Amino acid sequence: MASDVPAGRLSLFALLSLLAILGVAGFGSISPHPIGSTNTLGSVEGHVHDARGPIEGALVRWKGQARATRTDGRGRFHLPQFMHGPQRITAWRDGYLIAGADVNRLPVVLDLRPLPTRDCDSYVWVDPTPSRASNDNCGNCHAEIYNEWSASGHARSVTNRQFLSLYDGTNWHGKPWVGWSLRDERPYGLGVCTACHAPTVPHGDPAYFDLSKVQRVAERGVHCDYCHKIADTGLGTIGLTHGRFGIELLRPSEGQLFLGPLDDVDRGEDTYSPLYKESRYCASCHEGTVFGVHVYSTYSEWLDSAARKEGKQCQTCHMKPTGRMTNAAPGHGGIERDPKTLANHRFFAGSQLDMLRKAVNVSTTFESPHDQRRLIVEVRAEDVGHRVPTGFVDRHLVLIVVPIDKGGNQIEMLAGPTLPKHAGRAVAGLAGRLYGRVLKNAEGQGPVPFWRADDSQTVDTRLIPGQSERTAFILPEDARRVLVQLKHRRTWPEQAELKGWPNNELTIVDQFLDPP
Repeated sequence: MASDVPAGRLSLFALLSLLAILGVAGFGSISPHPIGSTNTLGSVEGHVHDARGPIEGALVRWKGQARATRTDGRGRFHLPQFMHGPQRITAWRDGYLIAGADVNRLPVVLDLRPLPTRDCDSYVWVDPTPSRASNDNCGNCHAEIYNEWSASGHARSVTNRQFLSLYDGTNWHGKPWVGWSLRDERPYGLGVCTACHAPTVPHGDPAYFDLSKVQRVAERGVHCDYCHKIADTGLGTIGLTHGRFGIELLRPSEGQLFLGPLDDVDRGEDTYSPLYKESRYCASCHEGTVFGVHVYSTYSEWLDSAARKEGKQCQTCHMKPTGRMTNAAPGHGGIERDPKTLANHRFFAGSQLDMLRKAVNVSTTFESPHDQRRLIVEVRAEDVGHRVPTGFVDRHLVLIVVPIDKGGNQIEMLAGPTLPKHAGRAVAGLAGRLYGRVLKNAEGQGPVPFWRADDSQTVDTRLIPGQSERTAFILPEDARRVLVQLKHRRTWPEQAELKGWPNNELTIVDQFLDPP
């Protein structure tokens, strides 16, 4: 038979083909998705051990690639070698740092070092901010991740002015004694805020009960080094043990240690934790009963959601890769990776308004039964794993439906629900609906701040994922157009106006309809 392979190379070609066949035939692997090349050169073998001997069940892979295998009872492994693939192998097992080795000598030997067994209280937190004066700062190497995080609420958890104005009773410009104030009414509860908003402030620090005194790295809020020192959750009852007190940290007494969602980062100071892809990682700060009031309920909402039943975690949506990042530390030892494996640290794609518009759908239909012109407005939360809005208890949505006559004047709706007084003086009495949690005191008056509330009086009308809220309005005869708006608010208008917040409201839907 004729061959395109030169005679002098025929034996090498045959040998490579035989090695490929033998390598694939004897290879047992975990392959979530195919890697780039299928041209194998055979297999690479080696073993994984620690100071006591061979390690069974260690996860071994070519660095940056999807295909992996596990070591056998004698710590041995086999991996197929690819013609144009990587030349570094990594290994990890629970309780150990990730190890790595270049394939320059066979068999490959990977030595795993155990993690510290105790958390070190005297550990000094690493600042995320890029700095030439400090080589260890996170942003020096992870510039794109740092930029994403910097635009997130986590980066502003201590300095957010809306949060601070409710925390210490100031207005937007820092004037004290304006509106609701946790510090003035329940000062002993301030530590609950610190546990989530400033988790690296030591308990004995004066800033623990006064965030105006926060200094240095603690002012960065929920920052990189803190998040990547979380080893476990559930140290107390979720919702009753808040923030850092529901989290088990693992800080080294010497050297460095980072935990994360990649199992092949082999700098000698990293380990993998599946916790970083699970919703319970978020629960300690996103579920909370304070002063007997269920203030934060996002985690329990997820537990009851269809998203959970479908296998979706908080990270599925809120850390969904942007697809733009292919290297987490370019020029600083990072490697090119599948962009689908690198999480988004802004915690949502685009702006907050983009996120809201994706999560909430508004549809309208005109009907004419019994010679009446009726407008049906359907509001639906879609593709979310929690109620809308979620997070801080005072957030709410307002649906506004306004008939307009031929002269461009607003006129009254003939029938349909109207907005209550606490929807704000600008819209109270107009046709519409409010979707939110209204906290009330023991006398049934509200809204009130959570530290004055009686939880048994709470009224919750927020959107439930996958369910539609359908509302009918009967239009007056002279209605020529109808304005339909849906707005998201961070807090109740009375407090926002009193405190001078300039950005309390986002308009999700703003459209004019022409009734038939």
